[in-house]
Amino acid sequence: MSATYRAGTVAQAVVTAPDFKDRIAAHYRLAQNEALRIAFHAGPGDAAGSFDHWMTGEHDPRVPLMAYSTQFYTLIDRIDADATIVTEPPHQPEHSHPRFQFAPIARDRTKRRLGWHLEHNLYARRFVAEMRRIRPHVVVMGIDFPFWAYTALPRDTAVIISIHNTFWPMGRRSKDARSRLKLALAGRGLRRMTSAVCTSPECARQLAALTGRQAGQDAGFFVEMPQLPDTRLPPVRLREAAKNMLFLGRIEANKGVFDLLAAFCNIAGRHSDINLTFAGTGSAGPALQEAIAATPHAGRIQFPGQLSADGVLTALQAADLLICPTRSSFNEGLALVVLDAAAAGVPSLASSVVPAQELVPDACAVFPADDTDALQKTLDHLVSDHTAYQALVTGTAPARAQVLDRTHSWGSQLARAMLWPGQTS
Repeated sequence: MSATYRAGTVAQAVVTAPDFKDRIAAHYRLAQNEALRIAFHAGPGDAAGSFDHWMTGEHDPRVPLMAYSTQFYTLIDRIDADATIVTEPPHQPEHSHPRFQFAPIARDRTKRRLGWHLEHNLYARRFVAEMRRIRPHVVVMGIDFPFWAYTALPRDTAVIISIHNTFWPMGRRSKDARSRLKLALAGRGLRRMTSAVCTSPECARQLAALTGRQAGQDAGFFVEMPQLPDTRLPPVRLREAAKNMLFLGRIEANKGVFDLLAAFCNIAGRHSDINLTFAGTGSAGPALQEAIAATPHAGRIQFPGQLSADGVLTALQAADLLICPTRSSFNEGLALVVLDAAAAGVPSLASSVVPAQELVPDACAVFPADDTDALQKTLDHLVSDHTAYQALVTGTAPARAQVLDRTHSWGSQLARAMLWPGQTS
């Protein structure tokens, strides 16, 4: 099925200079009428589905934030480039556009241990082979590749890293020999990169530490600010006390769900008006359901499962406090839910390995990761001390402007990264 692209609201997702297309042509020494060739590793998400929504001028309604793939399509359309989108799902989009080609490369994510490592390397070989076949001027890819894959890419291809997760928990870099070797190999491969778009300042710092570069725009590191479509910015309601608590994310032990349950139950007896909601799915879901049922406060704990984008908005509007209790065993790149919550006027309580607090410093209280007692005490303090809680609510105000500042969207930062080294403003 073919359709004509209608710009709609997606056209405002990326901000570039008026002469950006000419700068790209000069930067990559394109011949007259030659189109820039760019490849984008979209990973396991449904980039084809996002493309169908983009073709109608709409943001993907299935996700609350602006999808990276949507911003990528907008940027490519603006400069009339030829793009290859590498996806893991096998299906093609329903709509077509002469500038976009989808190249599915299968990946089995069910394997474990040795099977996982074999599949990891086989997938990388398939990806590298595709890049050698199409020989793009630019490839945009993540850090989920073995170290050798980056250096195996065509030598004349610019490599832009899009990094969404840290390499180690913030402030807790491992010192054991195995981890040091793994990080050394990762750094060796990533030195091949030209520039990077990072989801948080912490991601930029860690990437810089591994590659021996400075973590700033002068070194080609650009930090994005996740963006909300205008239609998904929820109204802010008056919040006077931390009564309705919300966990929003993957239901896994390393995301701290059992720590949160224990902390809530330990203070619930003293606060009869507080409630807790766990929203999400994950491998720890059945165990968490059993643990909830075994508590004397099960009637005050909800577990609705996975929420749609509209469901996330509804949950945030009902919440008074978002809790992100990630443990140090998980490498949290940002924790987007903290920004989602702040944009809705909801403050957060996060563990010390969650980098989001740096972006909303006045709207997020922090406790030491893995310390359930500290989580409980901080939670009890915010429930009991309305002044302390109100200070956090007030601190959410700047976030609404940040998530609407398209000059710092992922796509806008990618545009700058594409022109590095050189003038990027």
